[in-house]
Amino acid sequence: MSIEEALFVILGFASSLISAVFGFGTALFVLAIGSYILPMRETVALATVLFTASTLSKSILFRKQINWKIVAGMSITSLPFAWLGAAMVSQVPAHILRMLLGWMIVLYLSINLTGLMPKWRLGIPGIAVGSAVYGFLSGLLGSGNVVKVVLFREIRFSKEAFVGAMAATSVLANLVKGSVYYDSGLLHIGQKWAITGLIFAAVIAAFIGRFLLNKITTDQFNLGLNLVLGISAIGLILQIK
Repeated sequence: MSIEEALFVILGFASSLISAVFGFGTALFVLAIGSYILPMRETVALATVLFTASTLSKSILFRKQINWKIVAGMSITSLPFAWLGAAMVSQVPAHILRMLLGWMIVLYLSINLTGLMPKWRLGIPGIAVGSAVYGFLSGLLGSGNVVKVVLFREIRFSKEAFVGAMAATSVLANLVKGSVYYDSGLLHIGQKWAITGLIFAAVIAAFIGRFLLNKITTDQFNLGLNLVLGISAIGLILQIK
């Protein structure tokens, strides 16, 4: 394993730990910082290995808290819209949509933190619309996790169910992307030590994250979630990739 790959594994562990506690954030930090360590194409490919191991680990660890009906429904509903978003990549100004999404997160946080958010629970129509938006943005921008954060938060999931659902709804997409990268040669046998290190880092981070999640209160969890959302919004508005 090269020094660059070792640094990438360390970055993967740190970002996976954040995601294991708050449900998301791995992609935000790995893709933004990892591209300064490894070439972008290699960063994306290896990051997918990390994402796959991380989401699988958390799905297993939190399987009893996950609402599998919602997860299955959201995964199925989002697939055609993900395809639509991917098909429109070359036609839609993605940088404008990223900035718009960033400001939407800022608006959501402002309403949420000021206590102006309506006290209602999302029904099936709301979940279906949120799933469609998540799928479309995931296909168009590469990630729609911030939409899932808002969706699952307003469903009023417990912190454990939230982390589990965030992971479970991403497993299939990560497996598909990983197989595509392997077939195209972006993932290869020469990366075996980096891949092994990333898998171990993701699994260990998932166990440590579950331990930490059990120790923090719901208020502390929500505070951390707001912080990661805020960082995501800044990254989207400033076009940090």
